[in-house]
Amino acid sequence: MSKIRTISAAIAALAVGTAAARAGAQGSAAANGPAPLSFLTHVRNARFLAADDLRAQLVDCSMPPENAAAAVTTVVDAPPTKIFDQLYYLGSNSVATWAIVTSAGIIQIDSLNNTADAQRVIIGGYKKLGLDPSQMKYLVLTHGHNDHFGGARYLQDTYHPRVLMSAVDWDMVAKLPPATDQGVVPPARDMDITDGQKLTLGGTTLTFYITPGHTPGTVSMLVPVTDKGQPHLLSFWGGSAIPRNLEPAGQVGRMDAGMLAYKESFERFFKLGEDAGADGYIANHPYRDQTFIDGKSDRIARNQARKTGDSSAFIDRGTYIRYYMISVECIEAQEAWVRAGRPPIPK
Repeated sequence: MSKIRTISAAIAALAVGTAAARAGAQGSAAANGPAPLSFLTHVRNARFLAADDLRAQLVDCSMPPENAAAAVTTVVDAPPTKIFDQLYYLGSNSVATWAIVTSAGIIQIDSLNNTADAQRVIIGGYKKLGLDPSQMKYLVLTHGHNDHFGGARYLQDTYHPRVLMSAVDWDMVAKLPPATDQGVVPPARDMDITDGQKLTLGGTTLTFYITPGHTPGTVSMLVPVTDKGQPHLLSFWGGSAIPRNLEPAGQVGRMDAGMLAYKESFERFFKLGEDAGADGYIANHPYRDQTFIDGKSDRIARNQARKTGDSSAFIDRGTYIRYYMISVECIEAQEAWVRAGRPPIPK
């Protein structure tokens, strides 16, 4: 049996066992309440799924959830890189943006922290890649945190793309305290993204979904691409980092929608991607999906080193399923830990 088939069989067996365990746990919990350390079962499941290649995802299984961004002690710009026939990476080892080049112009996803970053990394990257910034027709903002909308006002004022974000997050951004000392001025409100909305430019159609959790109106999407002419579908979860409380805590500047909303959104979006045939994934933070870490061991490096006939480092359905299942298990672990009263973690 091939390695992929072995992994797939193991995942299937684990999924069946986990589903049965959940069903049993729901029945017993109703009578006795959650076992204090039941969350450890989900942590073990996540570790099994992660193997060695997806261990970065286990950050969500720490109790409480760690700030994955804090692990990036020195921010380094990534070289602007073509990932698929029409998809380009423009970002750093901390935060990502993506450019989708179509026959009718460019769809830019996210805008980095501030004007300076947008000028240096996005526009500078366009020029290095031979792309024309004036062809930026749409700027899609995944959610209303300034590491994603910080450069949007500059791009909006300079290149005049239509700017899209969910209505709820537009409202949230309008309430945020000013951060002009960092060069962060929110974009002028433009287009509202709705659940299930499709955005077509040239021959490319993105499908958006509103996935509350990381923020009240986080936008996730399915992105069709081709690799040397072969079609693939990427799943793009728009707001990582599991909220620490079951319900919204209402912190200004964070404004998450709570762990339960995050869980519901994540499981729904995972299923939407599976049903649509997704076979790859990208993210808006590279330490999440390992797009760019150090230029040596990340997916960009592996992709550039592939030989003729090798598949893309960004495409593998089994890896895509494991990547999402790790998060499913970590979310379950976090919920069980909170419901058990946040007990100390055994050494």
